[in-house]
Amino acid sequence: MSKGNLYWITGLSGAGKTTIGTLLYEYLKSKKDNVVFIDGDKTREVFQNKDYSEDGRRKQTYMNRNLCKLLTDQGIDVIIAVIGMRHEYREWNRKNIQNYFEIYLHVPIEILIKRDSKKIYSRAVRHELTNVYGIDMPYEEPQNPDIRICNDSVLTPKEVCEAIVRELEL
Repeated sequence: MSKGNLYWITGLSGAGKTTIGTLLYEYLKSKKDNVVFIDGDKTREVFQNKDYSEDGRRKQTYMNRNLCKLLTDQGIDVIIAVIGMRHEYREWNRKNIQNYFEIYLHVPIEILIKRDSKKIYSRAVRHELTNVYGIDMPYEEPQNPDIRICNDSVLTPKEVCEAIVRELEL
């Protein structure tokens, strides 16, 4: 049985991971049946993990990557939208998941603070919320993603998805 592909969409909160992941899912689903979309916020609910400390985030990432490996090993393509901002997580994926594609949605922190759709950054800046990557937690920007796209609203979400499809020749 051939392995599925893992499209690991990473970036800070508010970078557009869910929006782009949903569009990529819809595109791939129109081409084949064995595709799933996983949103990191939703897996937190499923796994009942409300721990946003470094340790809680590490545990969540391990659960996400193990789920992705389980599915891709069965020939299912997986698109996952997660922060997963540690080199060690992405390196594990590259070593252990045969068809791994890393998509980094880079957005300057100033733009994320202005967007702030979930009110995470404004609360973190006022010290009402802790453990926020880019504010009080350092993040490790992906060094060698398969695709790096600046998602600063110059391109529409559809155009970002089309760029990913072109780059990966999907």
